[in-house]
Amino acid sequence: MGKMYTLDGKLLTELPELRIGDKLYPVDNRTCTVKKMMQLTTKKAGEEDEDYLGSMEEALTLALGQKAVAEIKPDELPFPAYQKLFELVLAAATGDDPEKIPDQDNASRFQPAIK
Repeated sequence: MGKMYTLDGKLLTELPELRIGDKLYPVDNRTCTVKKMMQLTTKKAGEEDEDYLGSMEEALTLALGQKAVAEIKPDELPFPAYQKLFELVLAAATGDDPEKIPDQDNASRFQPAIK
């Protein structure tokens, strides 16, 4: 008899959560959302920093939702806190260790698309 691999309902339905203060925010970790986040946050040659930061905010909105982003107010955070928030959301969405995210770029974390 061969090995059997299964995905249970728990794995398929539970969302990771981000705790900020005493509030919990679910992070959308569906494949379609993570793909969009990666497309938004892969900085392209010649792209202005303002465009890239706008993409980061759009990625946060995809992962957390507009209501949570409005509540958290990432634009009012000091920039190091904003970066850390983004790293934590990205780690939650991808299942990565949050401590390793700053040391990796998107290209090394994800396989290139097959064409």
